[in-house]
Amino acid sequence: MKKSLNSHNNSSQKSHSELWTSYVNGNQEAFKIIYNYYYQMLYNFGKRFLSASEIEDCIHDTFLNILKYKESSLEVKNVKAYLFKCFRNQVFKVKKNIQLEFDLNEGTIPYEEDNKDKELILKQLKKIIKELSPREREIVYLKYFQNFNNIEISELLDINYQTVRNILANAIKKLRVLGENYIELLFMLFNE
Repeated sequence: MKKSLNSHNNSSQKSHSELWTSYVNGNQEAFKIIYNYYYQMLYNFGKRFLSASEIEDCIHDTFLNILKYKESSLEVKNVKAYLFKCFRNQVFKVKKNIQLEFDLNEGTIPYEEDNKDKELILKQLKKIIKELSPREREIVYLKYFQNFNNIEISELLDINYQTVRNILANAIKKLRVLGENYIELLFMLFNE
């Protein structure tokens, strides 16, 4: 099961890299596809830091900057990581005088409104995760909710790869202490 997820993730990265190359070579339709595909992911990520109108502005400013500075993005290997990093930088510009606190709020994981079990599981998981530091919560979110790998997280957050591993290991240790069944909660959310 894990292997098929990784192979799907790799093929998705490859197709998005091809779309990116097509955009860089002047294909505006490729840019629209990228925009539409990543918009909701960026929006959900932005909800941890900004109001709805600020998120919209940051997303639009991010993509406008990408259009404006297209030549500087010729060597993008991982489109998702690049877009999240550009968006995160835009968020920091908007909130430059305020220390950002990463928080897991509504919309972290899409779930069906009529599925009360899944809603309850999500609330339990959020309660457990709130005990982590803001940096740990952000890395856990990127790793388990956005499927970033450790290298992508280190690039996105501008921190050392080993630091990501250490923070993630520490967060998992804390989660185990806080709730023995956190892995089961994650598993139930992602496999329904």
